Amino acid sequence: MGGGAAGLQAALTLGRMRIGVIVVDAGMPSNAPADAIGGLLGADHVSPLDFLAGGRAQLSELPTVRLIEGDVTRVEADRTVELDDGTSLDARAVLLATGMDYAYPDLPGAADLWGTSVIHCPFCHGWEVRDASIGLLGGDDEHVERLLPMLRRLSADVEVFEAITAVRGVGGVLRAVVLPDGSEVPLEVLFVAAPPTARDASFAHLELGRNGPLLETEDLFGKTSIPGIYAAGDLVTPAPAVVQALASAQRAAVGITRELSVS
Repeated sequence: MGGGAAGLQAALTLGRMRIGVIVVDAGMPSNAPADAIGGLLGADHVSPLDFLAGGRAQLSELPTVRLIEGDVTRVEADRTVELDDGTSLDARAVLLATGMDYAYPDLPGAADLWGTSVIHCPFCHGWEVRDASIGLLGGDDEHVERLLPMLRRLSADVEVFEAITAVRGVGGVLRAVVLPDGSEVPLEVLFVAAPPTARDASFAHLELGRNGPLLETEDLFGKTSIPGIYAAGDLVTPAPAVVQALASAQRAAVGITRELSVS
């Protein structure tokens, strides 16, 4: 389940082992607004959508891999997977790789700038915004204490804001933040907290272990507490990034291959 980086990587690994795979992709990767994938070796300046398109093209060369455009509405513990078109699949193993939604602050103007100049991850975007005028939206002391020293490595012009009422951009680029008194502060980049929420509507009813928004796995190979159900990607990664999603999916695919090869 999931046609993002984790789902496609797992399908690639399984397909290369001649295992039949169906990837169900709703076409809503959480990093779609970003201009590029930052920090991924060999693909540092590739857009997320181009990266996924390349992955799908690679999978098309594997005869045992099939990609379905659609959404999963329900996953059962017996590995029955129901789709939004009314069909169902009976799988020997299910990989949950649906990812997370990231709740950036509900500020006027933020939606148009999210992922480009209103951002949350210095490892994904920091190099691209080096030496810019950077703002950090506070409100959580722990968040500020953790992020501020890292941002100061990127720029000498960093300012912490405890309250912002709006962000103003021009042509999709941040120009200023609006303070509660109505005044504006010129700014090029705003870092914010964006707490993740699992995209788990189809499997929230399953009794899977949780650690906050993350699914707990029993080993490095993504095995959950329910036999035959695995998890990978942002669902299991404390520090989400494409490189982490790829790594966790590779391990999960190895675990699935081992299980199917002896069952």
